[in-house]
Amino acid sequence: SSGINAEYGDIVNGSGANSDSAEGGKFPDENFAVRHDRAGIIGMANDGPHTNGSQFYITFGPAPWMDQTYVAFGCLIEGQHILRDVENIETVNERPKRPLTLHDCGLLKDAL
Repeated sequence: SSGINAEYGDIVNGSGANSDSAEGGKFPDENFAVRHDRAGIIGMANDGPHTNGSQFYITFGPAPWMDQTYVAFGCLIEGQHILRDVENIETVNERPKRPLTLHDCGLLKDAL
């Protein structure tokens, strides 16, 4: 395993530092209703309370210590095998040794 989660989405720097939201700036925590109780929980990465930007994470397993600190907003519905493949990618300093790109991940247009 390469860690507890995978983190993506720094649209400003591509480095995971000081990332803003697509709307610009940071936005506040909404709620902590979704628990980090299994693999595939999706939520907002942050630098502390009310510092959500464009980065998000997907958990590789239960991470209850993240409850009340990171806002989770959903979970993986399909593709657990892909999550396992991502988890097993070789890393150096917690970064993948080869590029990893999300594409064709879908959008629930009717749900919006």
